[in-house]
Amino acid sequence: MLGLGLASTHVGMTETPDSWRAGFERRLARWPELRESLPLQLKIETDEVMEGYQQRVAAAFKVLREQVEAYKPDAIIMVGDDQHEIFDHSNVPALAIVTAEELWGAHRVAYGSSEESPRVDYKTNPELARYIAKGLLKKGFDLANLVTLVPRGSTKEKGLGHMITGLVPMVDPEYKIPIIPLYINEYFAHHNDYYLPLPSAERCYDLGVALAEVLADRPERIAIYASGGLSHPASGGVPRTAEGGLPNNLPLGYVDEFLDRWFLDCLERNDSDAIKKLFIVDSESVRAGSGELRAWITVAGAMGRPAKVLDYMAHWHQVCGLGYAYWPPN
Repeated sequence: MLGLGLASTHVGMTETPDSWRAGFERRLARWPELRESLPLQLKIETDEVMEGYQQRVAAAFKVLREQVEAYKPDAIIMVGDDQHEIFDHSNVPALAIVTAEELWGAHRVAYGSSEESPRVDYKTNPELARYIAKGLLKKGFDLANLVTLVPRGSTKEKGLGHMITGLVPMVDPEYKIPIIPLYINEYFAHHNDYYLPLPSAERCYDLGVALAEVLADRPERIAIYASGGLSHPASGGVPRTAEGGLPNNLPLGYVDEFLDRWFLDCLERNDSDAIKKLFIVDSESVRAGSGELRAWITVAGAMGRPAKVLDYMAHWHQVCGLGYAYWPPN
């Protein structure tokens, strides 16, 4: 049975004000001409402000970890996107599930960290993963099936990408709980266009509803975790170029706080009609990283009840709206 829902940004876990500033400077180094037109919010984010962010991020993950500890799930379905890690240009499925017997990845200390991280072998439940794949097929969802984990993108021998490696240790630091990766194509972009198809918000919500129905009769206690978001432009927000092909022309560091707060309010009110319309109107703001809200919408559909929003920060140095929420068991 699917009982506990979780959702959080998959960045900002163990970073410090120094690492946040360093990360932003690395982005800016690629486009130094943008230095004279940076948003004022970056000046407001002093070290003191970001130290407060660091404490709030830790407090939010503490609550999520306590929810997992209390629920004692037999498995966690990790829902999110792949950013050229497992998949490459040869194949970008709209939906995919990993039913492999073996899962591994790096224990990522900080998002984007260059330091070497030890390999982690994740527990999984291939039988349950196959059951999910078969059940969703009967309900009209044709998922690509990764029977063996063979990363073809940037991670190669490092295995699973950051949508999993960044979050699992935050709620299961001893890696005791089996995980099942469920991938959604959320904002793959190249040469000014998307890698189609991108599932609509309604399709993602219906996927969550179908997932809950498929698992209704399973004896296991199952949690589902939306990894990613909230709003953030591709590559932090850089100018569109003929050769770069990024799907946005937003300011470097831009965070759409209005979009984020509206979305979180919808989750708290369980306003499914509203969130199912999220991507109907195309805009710079809902493109790129904001597409990761598809994972949250999927979990909202699976839970079918109001969420408890823990915190939200419009973090301009992190180039992302940081959000944390959960759906307690009925």
